[in-house]
Amino acid sequence: MSIDHTPQTAPPAPHLSLVKNPPAAPAAEPKKLTVEPRPRPEWMKSGKVLKQYVAYGWANSRDFAGHHATHLPYYVVWSPRGYWRLAKRWRAARHDDYPQMINSAKRDLRNAQGNLAAEAKANAVVTVRRAEYAAHKKKHRLRTAIWTTAGVTGSAVTVAAGPWWLDLLFGAGAVGVGAYHGRPEKPAAASPRAPRRPSQLGEQDMRRVLVEAGVVPEKRREEIRGVGLPHQEGPGIAYTVDLPSGIPASAALGTEKKKQIASALHVHVDWMDLDGDRGAGSSESRLKVWVSSQDPYSVVRASPLLDHKGPVNTFRDGIPVSFGKRGNPIILYLRDTSLIVAGATRRGKGVLLANILIGAAKDPWLNVRLFDGKGTAEHNPFAPLAATFVKRNPSRLAVTAKIVVEEINRRSDLLDEHGYEKIDDENYEEVMRLLGGRELIIVDELATYTPKGVSPWADETVEDLQQTAAVGAALGVTLISLTQVPEVDVIRGRLRQNHVARAAMNTESPAASNTILGDGMAGQGYDASKIPISQPGRHWLATPETGVIEARSYLIKPEDKRKVVAEAYEIRKAAGRLPGQWHDPIETALTARTGVSSAAGGARGNGRIIRFDLLETLEAAARATGRDCATNAEVFQVLAKAQPSKYGRLQDETDRAWASRIGGALVDELEQLKVPLKAKKVTGPDGQRTLGYLLADVTTARNARQ
Repeated sequence: MSIDHTPQTAPPAPHLSLVKNPPAAPAAEPKKLTVEPRPRPEWMKSGKVLKQYVAYGWANSRDFAGHHATHLPYYVVWSPRGYWRLAKRWRAARHDDYPQMINSAKRDLRNAQGNLAAEAKANAVVTVRRAEYAAHKKKHRLRTAIWTTAGVTGSAVTVAAGPWWLDLLFGAGAVGVGAYHGRPEKPAAASPRAPRRPSQLGEQDMRRVLVEAGVVPEKRREEIRGVGLPHQEGPGIAYTVDLPSGIPASAALGTEKKKQIASALHVHVDWMDLDGDRGAGSSESRLKVWVSSQDPYSVVRASPLLDHKGPVNTFRDGIPVSFGKRGNPIILYLRDTSLIVAGATRRGKGVLLANILIGAAKDPWLNVRLFDGKGTAEHNPFAPLAATFVKRNPSRLAVTAKIVVEEINRRSDLLDEHGYEKIDDENYEEVMRLLGGRELIIVDELATYTPKGVSPWADETVEDLQQTAAVGAALGVTLISLTQVPEVDVIRGRLRQNHVARAAMNTESPAASNTILGDGMAGQGYDASKIPISQPGRHWLATPETGVIEARSYLIKPEDKRKVVAEAYEIRKAAGRLPGQWHDPIETALTARTGVSSAAGGARGNGRIIRFDLLETLEAAARATGRDCATNAEVFQVLAKAQPSKYGRLQDETDRAWASRIGGALVDELEQLKVPLKAKKVTGPDGQRTLGYLLADVTTARNARQ
C-alpha cells in the first residue's frame, strides 16, 4: 500500500463582480386551495342505515297513500268547488285592474273640467287605458281558446283511445287539481308522517348499548338475545331483549343506569322507557325497551272524553286525565284514594282538575262539591251541576268539612245496618241508592284555608279534611286538594300522608317536589323541579294503580267545558240528579246552619254566596200581601226569586211538579231549622181559603229561632 504525496491544488475561486441591479427573485407560486371532499351521507356508507332509510320511506309512503285513499270522498266533494274557484279567478284575470284604472282616469277627467291642458292629458289617459283593456281582453280570449281546445282534445283522445290505466290517471289528476284548489282554508286533517325509526334498536345495537352502559359485561355480550322484532308503539319503537342468565332486568332500571342507556341510545332519558317484562312466559332477565326520536310530551292531546257520549261510571272505569310517554291514556280512579295536586303557579293544576271535572260531570252518582280558593271564573261552567260550589269562603268550608265528617259517620252506620262490608262493583247501584251517591270534595288552593293564621277556622278545617281523606274513600267520599304553595305549612303532615294519590307539577325546588311526592323521591329521579316550564300540565303522578309515572294532562279549553256541561246537564236531569232534584243531606244541613244554600253556586250561580234567611223571606212575603198571610203559591214565587238555584223552576217542569218539589224542600228546610212552623188555611187574593203561612206564626218562629 503506497501513499501519494503529490500536493493537491485547490479549485479556482469563483469570479466575483459587483452587480448594480440584481435580477428580481422569481414570484412565489400561489398556494392551491385544497377543498375537502364533501362527506358521504351515512346511508351511502352503511347498508344497514340504507335499509333503515328505505324502511322509513316505505312507512311514510304507506301512511301518505292510506291517508289520501281514506280522504278521497272529501277530494271528490272539494273538486267542483276548486274548478268553480278557478273559473272565478280566470274571469277576474280577464278584467285585471283595467276597469278600476279606467274609472280613475275618468274621475281625473271630470275633475279637470275647465283646465284645457289637464283635460287633454286626462282624456289621453282614458283613451290609452281603453286601448290597453281591449288588447288585454283579446289576448285573454286567445289564451282561453287555446287552453280549452287543448284540454277538450286531450280529454277526448284519452277517453276514446287510451287504456284504462291512463283513463284512471287522467281522472285522478282531474280530481286532484280540483281538490287542491277547492280545499278548505283550514286543513280538515293533517297528512300523517311516520315517526322516525331510531337506528339504535335491534339485537346488535342493544348489545352495544347494554355493554356501554355497564349493564352486561363485554365478555357476555353475545348472550344478549332479542325477543321478536322492533315494532311501532305510539310515537316510538318498542323492543324486548333477554339479558344473560344471572343478570336481572332491574340492573338496567336504576336512575344512573337509565341515563347511561339513554346516552348510548343518543336520546334524552325522558324519551325512553325501560321496564321488566312481567307477561306470561317471561323471566326476571327480560327487559322491555321503548325509545322515541323526539320528546313524547311536546305534543298536546285532546281528552277522549270530549267525544264520549252518554254517562260515565267513574267508580268502575275511572277518568282518563293524562297521557303517558307512548300516548296511552292514564286513568284516575275516584274510589279508594284521595288525591293532592300541587306545583308552581300556571303549571297546569287547573287543567288536570278540569279533566277530572268533565269526567265527574257525566257521572250522575257523583256529587261534586267544589271550594275555589282563587275566586276566578275558571270553574263557573261546572256550577249548574255542582251540589256545592263556593268561592273564597273559609268559614263555609269549615262548616262543610264538619258536616262531611258527620256524613261519613252516617254512611258507615247505613252500610253496617244493611250488611254491606264496602262499596264494590257488585253492589254499586244498590249502595248508591242507599247512600245518595258518592261525594267528591274538591278544595282548590289550600293556601286560602289551611295555613295557621289565615283564618280562625284553619285548624279545625285541617283536622276535618284529614279525617275525610283518611276514612272517607272507603265510604264513597273522595277528597281532592290543590295548591300552588307546596309547603309543609300548607300541606300539613297528616293531611299529606292521608292523600295516597299525588300529582306534582313543576316546582321551584327538589324540596318542594318532595313535599308533594314524599321524602327522598327527588333523589330517586322523581323530581318535579326538572319538569320543563314550556310544557304546562306535565307532572309526576303517583297512585296505587299506576305507581310513580310521568304524564301530561289532556288539553281542556273553555268551550270544551261548556260543551261537556251541556251534555252532562241532560244526563243528570234524566237521572234526577241535578241540584234540587234529590235530597242532599250535606247541602240541607249546610243551609240550615248558615241560612243560605250554595247548591249550583248559590243564588248568583257563581259561588259567591249571599246570606239567605228563610224565615226572613217568609215574613217579608206575608207582609207584602197586605193580608198578614201568604199562600203557598205566593211563597213559592218569592222563594224562586230569592234562590233560583234551589227553588227555581227546572226546564220542562210542570206547575204541579214544581209546586210539589218546592213544597217538599220548604218543609225539609223548616224541619232542619227546628222551628214550630206549619202551613195553615189562609185567605188568598181571590178570597178563597188555601194552604199558606200566617204572618203571626212566621214572626213567632223567627223570634224563637233568634
